[in-house]
Amino acid sequence: MKALLACLPVLATVAVATASAQPVVEVSTVRDPELKPYATMVKGLDAFDAQRKHAPAATLRFLLRPATKDDTLAGLELKIAGDLVTVPVPLDADGGFVLPRSAAALQDHAGLVLNKKRNSFRWRPDVRTPGIPANARRLGDLRVQCAVQWAIEQQDLPQQARAALGAGGGPCVSPVMHMAFEAPAPLRAAWLREGTRREAIPVHRHQRRVFNPPLADRSWSDDALVEFQAD
Repeated sequence: MKALLACLPVLATVAVATASAQPVVEVSTVRDPELKPYATMVKGLDAFDAQRKHAPAATLRFLLRPATKDDTLAGLELKIAGDLVTVPVPLDADGGFVLPRSAAALQDHAGLVLNKKRNSFRWRPDVRTPGIPANARRLGDLRVQCAVQWAIEQQDLPQQARAALGAGGGPCVSPVMHMAFEAPAPLRAAWLREGTRREAIPVHRHQRRVFNPPLADRSWSDDALVEFQAD
């Protein structure tokens, strides 16, 4: 199983994938059949709606991040583009955006398009419940975020890999797969806390911003908090 996961960098939530192997929003200034289809991204919106019980007050955004130090958010523009439909997608100052639903874009087989060269930016979903401290993440939010990621990324996997990763309900609920998330800063340690219960959770040895919460452990409720100790 580890060998299989290691060959799937598109699944950024799998712990064996590094932070630099985040899923890519393909970039182009023109229509390109290799762009990630809008219909594929909508599967993430559907997964968010289906898993809202774990984070009923949360919102879903997607975050764009430069792939290299030479790329910046300055001047970045995003749109949903098809042969007939163009829908501008506003970007926040931090590179975040809310993906709108568009029946016309689905019918037009549209894709996500950036005005930068291909592979210069990477994306990930971001699910947040209001009121959570800046140095913490709510476990239910992370469970939903994983579901969004998996719903999108499994579309690009070979059938055999998809079946293997989907065994036991999928990587977001499997106790034998460790899912990785990115903290806002390099970590010295990370802890999972609920009431008086507190346990350390793994932090990646080399990618110090990457942590692995126990998504499948239902002894922790959705309201448990992952707390970060900055390095």
